[in-house]
Amino acid sequence: MAVKRWNRDQRHFIASREARFDDDNDLAFSAFLTRKRAEIMRLPQYGGSPLLKARGKRYARRLIRAYLKRLRISKGRKRHVLKNVNALLYKVAPDRLRDALCPDFLKNWRPMRQRLKHQGVHILSLKNFSFAKDPGGTLQQLRALGEACAVFPDLRLNFSDTDCDDVTPYIVLAHLSRSLPPIISGGQITHEVTDVVDAVGMQRELRIGTIRRKSRDKGKSVSAFPLFSRTPPGTFGDEDHLLRPQVKEYVSDRFCNTLNAWLKAHTIKLTLEAEGAFTGAIGEALDNAERHGSLSTEKAEGDWSIAAFSKISHANNSKLIRCSVGIVSIGATISQSLDSAAVEVRERIDQYVKQHTPLLRSNHTSECLRTVMALQDGITRVGKATEGRRGGVGFMELVDIFAELGKNGRDNLQSMLTILSGNACIRITSPFEKGARGDEGMRQLWFNDENAMSLPPSDSHVQSLEIGFPGVILSACFTIDPTYLREHLDI
Repeated sequence: MAVKRWNRDQRHFIASREARFDDDNDLAFSAFLTRKRAEIMRLPQYGGSPLLKARGKRYARRLIRAYLKRLRISKGRKRHVLKNVNALLYKVAPDRLRDALCPDFLKNWRPMRQRLKHQGVHILSLKNFSFAKDPGGTLQQLRALGEACAVFPDLRLNFSDTDCDDVTPYIVLAHLSRSLPPIISGGQITHEVTDVVDAVGMQRELRIGTIRRKSRDKGKSVSAFPLFSRTPPGTFGDEDHLLRPQVKEYVSDRFCNTLNAWLKAHTIKLTLEAEGAFTGAIGEALDNAERHGSLSTEKAEGDWSIAAFSKISHANNSKLIRCSVGIVSIGATISQSLDSAAVEVRERIDQYVKQHTPLLRSNHTSECLRTVMALQDGITRVGKATEGRRGGVGFMELVDIFAELGKNGRDNLQSMLTILSGNACIRITSPFEKGARGDEGMRQLWFNDENAMSLPPSDSHVQSLEIGFPGVILSACFTIDPTYLREHLDI
């Protein structure tokens, strides 16, 4: 019965379109196929278990292929109509992240039905896709992907890194993919990237289909903290969010439990004090994203996403735990959030910027200096915290905890905390991996040998990038040496 009904509907559709399947009619035909496929999936015999749903998808696919076979259209157009049904129905709309990374996206945008005449497949390969290794180059690759999706009808995306050490770019890519048309149809992916994507649960967000593993590939070697994302309350009419436990508290506690599980395999356990410091540091980072992620209204709250993974490596007959933690918030930059700080804080920031602007090289901007200032203890956007001489310690807590965990006595495996916000890029690593406490007990990190506010920061640690990020990226990459920790730290 279903086949007869489909045949009747298809004849009516072709008659209404006078059987002319040109560029204008491809979109209408794709909508027709999508609607009929949805009708198949709603039939009772294909509901319930995943097995029945998969059977319904296969049945709908066979019918669609049979229809395309009967149509007198070219092979190339059949392929595009069949494979790019969702792409042809895609409607372009403004997006904050995509439009910041790819400012010419809307200008270069070509409607999907106009791309069907384009022959060939465009190929992109992501290499050194890591904010720890190459922050500027990673943003350039994200821009190239967005620009390609504005023009080409078919795209192959290769993940080529043989050593995946940073999860944060994949979080950003997952956010960016939401605003791009679904034209990526396959590509190559290395075993190392496959393990990370599978472990953190981002295969769906990255629109990666079935991954075919080679028989010689080794088993999974990654332990992960899966991707968690937070949507600002009120987005879906939620008025009672403050009456329930906050998501950031649950995530920070679970994150600490995950870290303990990574260490437990090596007979190490965090002390209660270390657990509290780590939980507080992660919670403070997520809280900052919520409180400072939006500047539209005083009560507006920002979003955030967090993921992490660890994997075992070996060096000099020692087992090492290589870890990556990524936190991404899209909204206000660190520099923008300081515009609403107390007068006293803004005066200190302006004084620091004016003091060093004439002395700095071309790759430094006032945005970089404002971001460096925001890292220091006591610098906060919240006016009441400034009046009470409290607050503004979240960044230094993160810097301290990652620096302590990343101590391993190896010069070639130093911890790296990368902060990207706007065009500012701050790379916190040796020899400037921790702040020093001053006379008032406030920690300060000025990225120069004397750790003096009166001197400009180092060009290798404070940079201005060509591409700006509309929000904040925190990327921590560090290596834990269990033997070293037992000998030198109280955990």
